[in-house]
Amino acid sequence: MDALRARAYTYLFYCVLLDIRSASYTHRIRWWNPKSWMQAKKDMDEINNIADVFHNLPDLLVNRPVDFDETWFWNYLNNRLPDKYEFYHKVFIEKLTK
Repeated sequence: MDALRARAYTYLFYCVLLDIRSASYTHRIRWWNPKSWMQAKKDMDEINNIADVFHNLPDLLVNRPVDFDETWFWNYLNNRLPDKYEFYHKVFIEKLTK
């Protein structure tokens, strides 16, 4: 993998961490409002899915770049996070073309 692609994946991971941070604001939970509990559960499910998809990315990029299968990664991302796939792919492509 060339340096530009690795840099684009690193930036993508940065954006993923921002998504996790924004979804994890527990101060929005109100004990008297069951709707806030449901939203918190939905947010936690999303965080778990994001973490499952991206947790090995830094290790692969830094320590095992030869083992990184880009096609598999993008297909897995699309299967696990179909609502976020387009955004993440766009972020990656935009960083590649800058």
